[in-house]
Amino acid sequence: MKIIDKIISKNRYNRIGLASAPKRICVHYTGQAGTGVDRLALYYANVAAGMFPDKPNSWTSTQYIVGLNGEIIRIVPDNEISYAASGHNDGTLHIEVCYKQNSGEFEQASKTALRELVQYLMKKYSIPADKVLRHYDLTGKRCPAYYVDETRWAALHEYITAPEVNPRTLYRVQVGAFSSKSNAEAYMAKVKAAGFGAFIVEVKNNA
Repeated sequence: MKIIDKIISKNRYNRIGLASAPKRICVHYTGQAGTGVDRLALYYANVAAGMFPDKPNSWTSTQYIVGLNGEIIRIVPDNEISYAASGHNDGTLHIEVCYKQNSGEFEQASKTALRELVQYLMKKYSIPADKVLRHYDLTGKRCPAYYVDETRWAALHEYITAPEVNPRTLYRVQVGAFSSKSNAEAYMAKVKAAGFGAFIVEVKNNA
């Protein structure tokens, strides 16, 4: 995992420099499909430079941004407050995740990088899995939108917080068997809509 530091300057808008001891991790989405990590980092830097002094709602920040291709940028040090969840910023490490799809579902490369980052931070600061949360859990805001759904969040949460397993050992669960390909595809779509990975294997019946 490579973390690129693009630390924004201290300012009166989104990096005041107040000390913070990490005790929880909060996952967000950027709120705009297709926005890349560099563009978002530049936006936060522009806020820091005072380019939006008449728009207090823009005075936001985060510690980390995870990009569409798995890039990771840090713009606020871990031991300082960033501003991404009103009333819950002290002690929180915020992570913004970029996404392509209008649904807000994260790309696999982003999820892989998020997993690596979350587990690194959990180990470094002794943060338990139950303190890895969504913005939605802290304030009720529908963020990250796709993962407000409890089933989808449960699957993502397990993926990003569970300890590394032996990559040579796989356990697969079959959830259906169909004689019609169209029925199989329709059921696979339902499984994916619930937030799980799914694929079809064609098996020749030689009996």
